[in-house]
Amino acid sequence: MKNEFLVFGASGLTGGYFLKEIKDRGKEFHLFNRELMENESKENQTLYSSKNIPEFPEAKTLVICIGYPLDFLELIFMPKEKKQIFTSVDLDLVLELAKKAYKNNIQNILVISAVGANKSSPNFYLKTKGVMEEEIRKIGFNTIIFARPGHLLGPRDISRVDVFVRLIEFFGNIFSFMYVGPLRKYKNISAKTVANVLLGSLEQEQSISEIISYERV
Repeated sequence: MKNEFLVFGASGLTGGYFLKEIKDRGKEFHLFNRELMENESKENQTLYSSKNIPEFPEAKTLVICIGYPLDFLELIFMPKEKKQIFTSVDLDLVLELAKKAYKNNIQNILVISAVGANKSSPNFYLKTKGVMEEEIRKIGFNTIIFARPGHLLGPRDISRVDVFVRLIEFFGNIFSFMYVGPLRKYKNISAKTVANVLLGSLEQEQSISEIISYERV
């Protein structure tokens, strides 16, 4: 049976919520993981690495929720050594997966990007995300959806929660009323909401700008 979704990053925060959502809706799927997920059938999983990407099974939509983990300060100023690693994942690997999917007749793609992504940004993180988006647009998919959320809320590994994350979430909650109009897209947002809206935006074209910044091509 043809899968509706191929999902990269299902073990992560947003990817995990996306997986739960498609399972709840009874969708057929296949997962590509770096390590096997214990709670998922081995038949529904394929192990991969950046140096070894197996052939894709038939599917309608590729979902990419991967990204190299960065500290808050690295989002602002990224050391040279981190730039290379970050680019290899968030640009090179994402594009390789997208091109491979298109060659395998997968017509739709959903990608988690970042609010403020812009190829002309002076910020390396946002510039890389913007270049990634531009290159994916050139491939030829029928439907392209970029989710550009602000800071994601949800249960994280304690090693990923530093003082800056706590401050962002604390002040984001207190001053959330100030994020109106053009600033709304910068609000903290639940990863669960992002996953739900990402799937919903594929199923029906609707304005979701009040929930999540996104682009549908």
